[in-house]
Amino acid sequence: MDLKKILLFTGIVFISFASNAQRIWEGSYNRLGVQGGVNYFNILTDDLEIQARPSWTAGFTTRASFYNEFQFIYGINFYDFKVDMDGRTKLEETSPKSTIEYNMIGVQANFFGSYKMLGNSLSVEAGPVIQVNGKLNARQDKEYYYLAGYDIQAIDIEKVSPFNVNLAAGISGGLETLKFWLQYQYGINNILNGVNDEGLKEKDASVPDFKGHISMLAGGITIFL
Repeated sequence: MDLKKILLFTGIVFISFASNAQRIWEGSYNRLGVQGGVNYFNILTDDLEIQARPSWTAGFTTRASFYNEFQFIYGINFYDFKVDMDGRTKLEETSPKSTIEYNMIGVQANFFGSYKMLGNSLSVEAGPVIQVNGKLNARQDKEYYYLAGYDIQAIDIEKVSPFNVNLAAGISGGLETLKFWLQYQYGINNILNGVNDEGLKEKDASVPDFKGHISMLAGGITIFL
């Protein structure tokens, strides 16, 4: 999925988000906020040598009263995901080893249930996340390096699944107008499934059916308007 499709998805979700956030949940607490922070993204797999790297996240969120100590949190966030993979410069197994840097842009829409443990000062939350992302792009000067353990190139695994469903759980705390948050996400579906449609076994018969799941820790600050 390319950048234009991601931006179109973002626009549709954001229009819905902006028009309904204040209208749907009118209660004792109903705040619209902007947030930013960092993420530590990884793909859990036995098939590739992948190391997590930190990057940024930013977006919009709303927090609204539902019933007693329960709240809803609904938001849309932009992400830049980064990982490193082990590789080598040439086809020969004896060629110099090199780290291959990858990045991937994505947009997430989340819908969480939240429980207030200490008024509006401390809450725990959990729920589903829908993620739409682009390709897993290798750094341009390393696109044709070879992945460790295989005779396929870095560019051969860029077409990961563009649509992913994650489960998230986290904690947030602070004031009514300023909150700090920490969240963990795990991907339900196989994000590497799209790579399996690229005919890589024709290049290297040892290539497996790749399997991998998103694992991400994210944290940041939300300012409520």
